[in-house]
Amino acid sequence: MKLSVLVDNNTLIDRYFLGEPALSFFIEEDDKRILFDTGYSDAFIKNAEKMRIDLRNLDWVALSHGHIDHTWGLTHLISLHMEAKGEAITHHTPTIIGHPLVFESKLLNTVGEIGSVLSYNKLSKHFPISLSKQPFWLTDKLVFLGEIKRKFNFEGKESIGKVITEKEEFDDFIFDDTALAYKSSEGLVIMVG
Repeated sequence: MKLSVLVDNNTLIDRYFLGEPALSFFIEEDDKRILFDTGYSDAFIKNAEKMRIDLRNLDWVALSHGHIDHTWGLTHLISLHMEAKGEAITHHTPTIIGHPLVFESKLLNTVGEIGSVLSYNKLSKHFPISLSKQPFWLTDKLVFLGEIKRKFNFEGKESIGKVITEKEEFDDFIFDDTALAYKSSEGLVIMVG
C-alpha cells in the first residue's frame, strides 16, 4: 500500500502545497486507487496535481464521516469528473462509500450546517454510492470499517450539534465516524479522519 497525504493542516517549508484544517489521503493498494476524504476545498486536487496524482481515475472515494472538513471537496471532485467527460479526457467514475448517516444534515447551534453540502440524491447523479454500517472490503487487504461500535466509557460523551434526517432529529455523537484498516505484513494499519 502507498498512502499520500493530499491535504491536512500542515505544510512543509519550501514545499508549496496547500494546507487547510481538513483531511484528504490518496491510497494505492493492489491495483485500486482510493481517495479517503476530500477536505474543505479544491486544495486536495491542486496538491494531487503537483504530486502527479490523477484523481480522474479513482476506484473508490471513502468518507470517514459527514462533517465539512471531510466532504466539502466532493463538489470539486464532481467538477473535475464532469470536465473530463466534457473534454473526452480519460477518467474512471469512482464509487463513493460511507456510513448511512454521512450525507444527513448536521447542525451546530453556533455555526449552522456543518455537514456535507451535497445530499445523497444530488451526489448520486454524478457517482454511484454505497452506504454501509457493515465492513466492506475495497481490496483483499484494505477494508472500510463501517459503523464502529462504542464500547468504552470515554467514547461519545459529548455531542457535536444535531443530526437532522427526514424522519428524526438526534444528538450528533458522530456515529458515522469510521476508518480504513489495512492488513500489512508488519501488522495492522488504521487510517482515521
